[in-house]
Amino acid sequence: MEGKPIDYELEEFYLNFKQSMINFYSKHSITRPIRQWSERLNKFQQKKDYEKIHTLISKIMSLYAIDLMRTCDCYHSGILETNIKRFNRVSKKTMENGEYTIELIEYNQNIVFLLYDIFRSVSKTDNLSELEPLFVQIELYLLYEDYTPLIEFAMKKNKTIILDKLFKFSPLIYRFALDLYNIPLETPGVYHTRNGMMSGRKFQELVKQYQ
Repeated sequence: MEGKPIDYELEEFYLNFKQSMINFYSKHSITRPIRQWSERLNKFQQKKDYEKIHTLISKIMSLYAIDLMRTCDCYHSGILETNIKRFNRVSKKTMENGEYTIELIEYNQNIVFLLYDIFRSVSKTDNLSELEPLFVQIELYLLYEDYTPLIEFAMKKNKTIILDKLFKFSPLIYRFALDLYNIPLETPGVYHTRNGMMSGRKFQELVKQYQ
């Protein structure tokens, strides 16, 4: 992406981000069309269509995050975490310099980034051997909405914060967790909280009662 004034920080960000992707994919058998992505971004830049630029970069980051989780690459996932923060800063400046509708990357607004956030938090406290079974099958979550491995891990390791994040993101995941442990919907307290569902800690306590 070649650009000036308002484009400068966005261009600088993307060039660094692209290089980090190139470094990652050079070490793995997975491939992505980075060249084609860059060509599309160049076309958007020529038209000064910053909304489409930001939307496409967000999508690219999402796909990249999936590959990082699938390969359990903690090193490059740490770099992506930094790049997401930089991208959000650039996005805010872009909005300040014009009337653009640009969505920042929020971990609780997109299932991929939510899982990436969970992946990062787990990677900082647990061994790689425990990460791999959870994320090498990430399609299980994304395509089939089957969160069994992740929920069972959270229960076993007493990581109720994972349950909180999943339940808050989608009531359907909460329903999935109830079904997973055969907890009837009419069970007292199941839907009797301010947010409409139990916290992860309360859910864990309820499950123990049914085991």
